[in-house]
Order: sequence, then structure tokens, then C-alpha cells
Amino acid sequence: MGDRPRIAKNEEKEIIDPLSYSANSSTDFAKKFHECSHDLSIELWLDKHCSLRQTERLGIDIDSLQKLALQAIKHIFYYQLRDVKFNIIQYPEFRGKDKRITIRQRTNNDEILNLVIECHFVDITLYEITLVTAMVEDNFRIFDGQYVLDIDGDSSILSRKIANKITKIRDFGYQ
Repeated sequence: MGDRPRIAKNEEKEIIDPLSYSANSSTDFAKKFHECSHDLSIELWLDKHCSLRQTERLGIDIDSLQKLALQAIKHIFYYQLRDVKFNIIQYPEFRGKDKRITIRQRTNNDEILNLVIECHFVDITLYEITLVTAMVEDNFRIFDGQYVLDIDGDSSILSRKIANKITKIRDFGYQ
């Protein structure tokens, strides 16, 4: 009984007219004329100070710093593209410590892990993120004008210290 091949049902495929107009993010009537993709590389670097000093500090290991940095990438680029005032990517003609951002995450011991990073533009397809320093400290010193990124799983809150007060700017991933 099982030797006879089965007749496949004809599945109708949707025919898309390349000349027709359809909805996109901007309008209900648009026509796509090109699509392209560009590779973007992000290199993560560990500053000598960060790698040597962190093993001396209680509650910090290099693996947890690297994991937090990897987790923060999507949040950093979201805020960089979303908020015109959030500008932490440093370009060759304008670099400085004022562009550093502190990434914070609560540890399993209910303490706050603070990781300070710098983001640098190298070329159109390459960015560098350097882990500068880290501490497990509830009262970590944030400088006036500095951004703070609090990460909780896939969600985050971007804040900035202005006139000695940390003010929420925007959040990502919270429903």
C-alpha cells in the first residue's frame, strides 16, 4: 500500500508585483527600488587597568565584565540612534573622558556592578568598545554630564547625571 507516491497539493504562491506600491514604515504607498546590507564589526577591548585591577576587587571577574559589555551593545546602539542628545561614540577629531558611559547591573548578591566603557568610531564598518574600569559599589561615582545605562535582562534605562541628580532619559524593552 505504501508504494504509490502521493499527489502534492498545489500551494499557491503570492505573486508580488515589483511595480506596485505597498505600505512601509513611512507611508501606505511606496515602491521599494533597492535593498542593501552592510556588515558592522564591533571589537571589544579590555584596558590593562581594568584587567589587572579587577581581579583584586571582590566580586568582579573578567567573564562577568565581558558578558555585561556584550549585553550592553544593542542597548548602546539603540539609544545612540534613537536619542539625538545621546552621543557617546567618539570620533577621531573629538575624543575625551567626558564621553564615557557607566553600565550598571545588579549582581546575584544584590550589589551593583558598575562598568565604565568608551565607544570609538574606527571606520564606517568598525567600532571599538573599551572596558576602562569596573567596581561593585552601590555608590559608584558618576560625574556630572555622564550617562548611566542600567541593564536588567533585555531591558534597560538610560539616565544622565545633571546638577548632581540622575535623571531618566529613556527606556528600552519595558512593556
